[in-house]
Amino acid sequence: MSKKVVITADSPVDIYSELAERYDIHIIPMYVNLNDKSYRDGVDITPDDIFNNYEENGTLPTTSAIPIPDYEDFFTSFINDGAEVVHFSLSSGISATHNNAKLAAEDMEGVYVVDSQHLSSSIALQVIKACEMRDEGKNAAEIASAVADLADKTCTSFVLEKLEYMKKGGRCSATAALGANILGIRPCIEMHGGTLDVAKKYRGKISMVRRQYVSDQLEAHKDNLDLDRIFLCTSGIPQEEIDDLCNLIKETAPFKEVLITRAGCTISVHCGPGCMGILFMTK
Repeated sequence: MSKKVVITADSPVDIYSELAERYDIHIIPMYVNLNDKSYRDGVDITPDDIFNNYEENGTLPTTSAIPIPDYEDFFTSFINDGAEVVHFSLSSGISATHNNAKLAAEDMEGVYVVDSQHLSSSIALQVIKACEMRDEGKNAAEIASAVADLADKTCTSFVLEKLEYMKKGGRCSATAALGANILGIRPCIEMHGGTLDVAKKYRGKISMVRRQYVSDQLEAHKDNLDLDRIFLCTSGIPQEEIDDLCNLIKETAPFKEVLITRAGCTISVHCGPGCMGILFMTK
């Protein structure tokens, strides 16, 4: 008799609770360090807490990788229950979480750690595929092997409204941020090979930039889209704009599901408010 398979992920999976319950996904939080205290992403602190603190005090938190003992306790709780685990980590190219998870699991039989090579709801896309394989009866080893090529089929990108948070967090220079703000540049960031880079620079009103970005991304992959689902993830934009962008997505490509999610603390610390991305897969 095969063992139960548990699918787990780091908190930057950015999946809302109802969807996590629907697919029985278990999440381990990263840490957010603010005002000399450490908080668990999505448990003890929210993105709005971060944004409000910045507005009031001008300080931004830092984020910390999940430590090895946390992973050991997390994985052991499932192993002791007679299950096997397939865990999806934040990209090893931008965080130590993957390496820590691997170290925690190296002496544990039945724990498979997958480097998503992505972030945010792009990880969720891979996780959901793994859950579907689990529900089809595949064991943990089979799932871990089957998902190995999903990173190359996952499309991660987002548009920033402002570079202020990236500048504060040391992700771009003050000069670059100032120049972008003066010129009204809205950079599109894409993920390739597990790391982030600027792919395109938009200009103009942010609501129009977001629409153009969505059209550009879907047009670029129009002949090879996996139409099962797409995520629209934001760090907080007006609901009427979310509705408009959802309609644009549906008019452009016949996805079976358009899933709306809010970026968690780990992503929001670096991207700030007003960030928006669409995350999808190709065939």
